[in-house]
Amino acid sequence: MTRVGAGELPGELSLDEAKRRGWDEYGTVTGRQRRAAPFNFDLARRAIMINGATQLAVTKLDILYPECKGATGFDALSSQARAFVGRIEDELGLPVALIGTGPGLKEVVDRR
Repeated sequence: MTRVGAGELPGELSLDEAKRRGWDEYGTVTGRQRRAAPFNFDLARRAIMINGATQLAVTKLDILYPECKGATGFDALSSQARAFVGRIEDELGLPVALIGTGPGLKEVVDRR
């Protein structure tokens, strides 16, 4: 999870820790440093409730699991990445339909 600018970011990592994990990013328009935090299930539940979501999209899986970069099939993901997606589905009660595995338009696992 990333943010640009001020405001609350539960679980926010220090800039040094974000860099150590390879999570340091900059906004494409402003060029400002993005702040980073691990996936937050409570925020995801709230977003689902507010928006009435029926499916989920998970992006940046390649940042968490670099071996998954560019994958286009669920079976091509590492067992750890598949387990993470499974945990999201179990805890949030919705299917993960789209999984971003890189910045390219075709770097997506489409499970719809």
